[in-house]
Amino acid sequence: MKQYKLHIAFFALALLHLYAVFANFPNLRFFTKPLICLALIFLLYKGTGLKKNIDKIIAVGLFFGCLGDTFLMFQDQFVFGLASFLVGHILYVIAFMKQTSPRLLVKHKGYILVVGVLETYSYYLFSVLQPSLGPLKIPVILYIITIALMAIFAFTRKHTVSLWSFIITFIAALLFIVSDSILAVDKFVACVANSGLMIMSTYILAQYGITLGAIIESKKNRL
Repeated sequence: MKQYKLHIAFFALALLHLYAVFANFPNLRFFTKPLICLALIFLLYKGTGLKKNIDKIIAVGLFFGCLGDTFLMFQDQFVFGLASFLVGHILYVIAFMKQTSPRLLVKHKGYILVVGVLETYSYYLFSVLQPSLGPLKIPVILYIITIALMAIFAFTRKHTVSLWSFIITFIAALLFIVSDSILAVDKFVACVANSGLMIMSTYILAQYGITLGAIIESKKNRL
């Protein structure tokens, strides 16, 4: 099957899951949700061959995303879901760091502004969540720091990867922050209208963007 058909098939699966969320079909939602990251692992394999360590790391990160998706489908497994996504984001951080050049960072210092904005937002998000976190305070702090680092290192790839890989991956990282912010506010602060649909639509685009960014970079290196 040609690769563009695989991307179309993935979006068909994603839309089916979003429809299950919108129409409140729990059985269909439970069936399709774990398949999202598994499908992306297959897409990454077909696009890169998983020949490079970076692509393998991202594939394992997607696998932990699948575990997180599965755990979060059960009310009493939130901590395990949080831990799974934390590991996944740490793996993304490692992958993006491997594509970051300290020499170029010293030369191009635009990342300082990005760091400042993400640090400010992270502190604001924690201040909103903090009164309701209870025993989850430390795990949530670690998670917020890690996802901010993931977005920062997605940006620091700017001068070492192709333009489209950089743009798509950085936007994906920001979408991850949006998705997790909505989830956290909905769980710990107040009910957010249509939260399920907003969380999953931004989450799916985030995971897809990270996968696509890796595929684009892999193809550039093969030219």
